[in-house]
Amino acid sequence: MRDLGVAPSDSTSYSYQHSGRLGYHADPNDVVALLCIRPAKSGGLSCIVSSVAVHNEVVRTRPDLAEVLYRPWWRDRRSGDGPDSFYESPVYTVDSAGALSTSYGPDYMRSALRGAHVPPFTPAQLEAMELLDRLNNDRRFMLAMDLRAGDMQFLNNHVTLHSRTEYVDHPEPERRRDLVRLWLNTEQDRHAAS
Repeated sequence: MRDLGVAPSDSTSYSYQHSGRLGYHADPNDVVALLCIRPAKSGGLSCIVSSVAVHNEVVRTRPDLAEVLYRPWWRDRRSGDGPDSFYESPVYTVDSAGALSTSYGPDYMRSALRGAHVPPFTPAQLEAMELLDRLNNDRRFMLAMDLRAGDMQFLNNHVTLHSRTEYVDHPEPERRRDLVRLWLNTEQDRHAAS
């Protein structure tokens, strides 16, 4: 994963293709793994948060907004401008075994608004996103890691959200930040139930 200099607002760009800060999100797989080949010159911290702890805090303090997060939200695949680029899914789901799974990606949820058939956020949705963004950045729930060359990270996307701070890269190409990402699916049936 390298900074390719793309504009974050480009309808076909992906978050990892620029050096800006990423909002907390879960990738669309069971596990995301990172291998740091080279860190950036500065910044680029990997930040994680327990989405279960955040969920429980939302339920405890704002059950009205928890209900909103269990309803479908529009998302953007960023695969172009056609209707197939947009789909709906809830932020929180519970499978038949009672396991909570979180699917949050504020950047892709906000960019879904570019879809002609996608309605604007409701006031309750805006409030729910603001609450999630605040809690995800709350020191009680998050941990920041400065990945160095050779470090590996494995995260369960169902119960962990991750982010990255903005970074400045080295000017020399051979010293630029380089991370390898691997997406793993471990339980195919779990996604069929969600």
